[in-house]
Amino acid sequence: MKMNKIVLGIVGAVFILAGIIFWAFKNNSYLSFDDENKTYTIEEQWNLPTILEEVSGISYLGNNEMACVQDEEGVIFIFNLKSSEITARIPFGETGDYEALTIVEETAYIARSDGKIFKVSNFRQDSPTVNTYQISGLDINEMEGLEVDVKNKRLLLSVKEYNNRKETKGIYTFDLTTETVNKERYFTLNGEDEIFKNLRGGRSSQIIRPSSIRFHPTTGELYVLEGNQPKLIILDKNGKVSKIHLLDPETFPQPEGLAFDDENRLYISNESRRQPANLLRVKLHN
Repeated sequence: MKMNKIVLGIVGAVFILAGIIFWAFKNNSYLSFDDENKTYTIEEQWNLPTILEEVSGISYLGNNEMACVQDEEGVIFIFNLKSSEITARIPFGETGDYEALTIVEETAYIARSDGKIFKVSNFRQDSPTVNTYQISGLDINEMEGLEVDVKNKRLLLSVKEYNNRKETKGIYTFDLTTETVNKERYFTLNGEDEIFKNLRGGRSSQIIRPSSIRFHPTTGELYVLEGNQPKLIILDKNGKVSKIHLLDPETFPQPEGLAFDDENRLYISNESRRQPANLLRVKLHN
């Protein structure tokens, strides 16, 4: 009998402790996400094939085709939005942690987490040309965002984590003509800025670990996707945060990729977390 009381006491203490942690966490986390005040609508959803359960980067090609990469294979997968099937697989590299993809015309750029960039020219031809660049000097632990700035002939790179922990995160540029990286930050993301402190998600809303970046095709704004505490951060042309959309972690359990189609519609991809990997077409509210 005494042993039963001890066991019941321990179980009760565990439940009490769990309750305290829950409520403490609730006021400081995305458990306080307010569905009634969300600033977007999901217009369409595609569940992705198993091979893309670790989908990490997407880029719209036109003709209802979305190019995708995933964490483990050096392959560009072409996913058809009408048939919901993979219609082509384009190898470009060995096994590796590939995190971002952006395509301009016939050239694909893929970023590996260690800062290596793969340029795949004529990627849809039988024998595409593959060149690589190694980003160095930025103290990169994880690089997950990549975008092409066509007008200025450069790439934009976003760092998710540094080897030496930093509270802010940088976006950098890589000159495609000289094949050199500018070690000075192009933009800086700082969770201590007032706009982050005012978010209803509590202190966790100030976390910034960029998983993808993409220019809006017409406004030129830079969209930054944050995957750990899901949100979409919009920067103006001067790098100032103009808008933040908190994303429901139930709908966006692991958002990793951003893309716009030829009608300027926004797509966000999610890795498999508690649900199949998917691709969502998202309409943002003003």
